[in-house]
Amino acid sequence: MKIGFIGPGKAGVNLGRYLLHQGLCVSGFYGRTFVHTQEACRITNTKIYSNLNEIVQENDILWITTPDDTILTIDHEISKLDVKGKSICHASGSLPSTALRLSKNEGAAVYSIHPIYAFSHKTLNFKELQTLKFSLEGDFSMGDKDAVLQMMKKMGNYYFIRSAETAAAYHLANVFVSNLTLALLEIGVSYFQDMSLSEEEAISVIMPLVKGNIRNIEEKGFLSSLTGPVPRGDWKTVERHLSVLKNRDEEIYKILSLRLLELARKKANGENAENYNKVELCLKGLEE
Repeated sequence: MKIGFIGPGKAGVNLGRYLLHQGLCVSGFYGRTFVHTQEACRITNTKIYSNLNEIVQENDILWITTPDDTILTIDHEISKLDVKGKSICHASGSLPSTALRLSKNEGAAVYSIHPIYAFSHKTLNFKELQTLKFSLEGDFSMGDKDAVLQMMKKMGNYYFIRSAETAAAYHLANVFVSNLTLALLEIGVSYFQDMSLSEEEAISVIMPLVKGNIRNIEEKGFLSSLTGPVPRGDWKTVERHLSVLKNRDEEIYKILSLRLLELARKKANGENAENYNKVELCLKGLEE
């Protein structure tokens, strides 16, 4: 089972390196820019493919690891080649496997295989790559004989299978816990910067708190990790927060605090109701 990558970026190179490390056969890379393809093949010690026809013909599985906006174009181009019996995957979390419908029409089995991870560079250590989780969606009609499932089992990483209809909601979930979390952390850091800390200093200050919260969630779940004035029912502190919030941050503070309040009430199971009601009145701008 030979695997070729179309797209020599950070995701493709790390996945290629990891597959090789796990004993799978990665033949090489094809990319629009030769220097990037050359670098990917140097890092993985694999073949440089000069055209799509060559990589399609020489491989059983083709993994498209390009930006989302080029996947449809690649599907259009490779569907003109002999893709019958090939397994063709893309690594987008926002597009369903049907983005490769032209190749499917020509006899290929098509998939979305999304690594739930933000790749920051091309040479992540293998211990980190072993922690990757994947979501799979596509044509698994062959069951255990499916080449993509065999590849995933050989990799050894956790994966789950979802339906094509979940693509938008699935990607939204990833955005909430990754991109939007980054924006939320930047908001918090900005208040430290107003106290004359540099961005670097502020990030250093918050990291133990951030990492501790993430560790608590991982080990104990959300309800057991609740902390802060809202879960305590400390409405006076919430009032003080509202008095110093910047206008552009007020809505997000209220929305997220009300969500915390829902969790706190669920955990409290009827206790501390009076203070929780006062917190809610503060957040909704209502008077008692």
